[in-house]
Amino acid sequence: MPQRFSIGKTDYFPSGKPKAVKVNGTSIVVAQTENGYCAVENRCPHMNLPLAGGKLEDGIISCPFHNSRFDMCSGENVDWVQGVGPVKLPGVMRGVLSFGKKAQPIETYTVVEEDGELYIEIA
Repeated sequence: MPQRFSIGKTDYFPSGKPKAVKVNGTSIVVAQTENGYCAVENRCPHMNLPLAGGKLEDGIISCPFHNSRFDMCSGENVDWVQGVGPVKLPGVMRGVLSFGKKAQPIETYTVVEEDGELYIEIA
């Protein structure tokens, strides 16, 4: 049975603004999307850098370092290593920058809202 941890009031998580929280020793990014509140591990699998600080658009969070993109609710990888910061790279350079790593999803967590409070469930 998963453990439930309080992460704060809903107003701390405004729509479209991802926030990092620490839950039971794990850094997690939480965001309110058009599908509700979603949470993913605060770690891009490309180089294990934090996703916090990445842009959130249409439920997709972008890694602020190499622009890999992930669905906030499913963890699915939408695009793998697009460039460096704001600079987009062509396909062959994207392959070099990926360091041979294959695209992979990120871990997701269940977010529960009760009486204006948000909780993360961790198995």
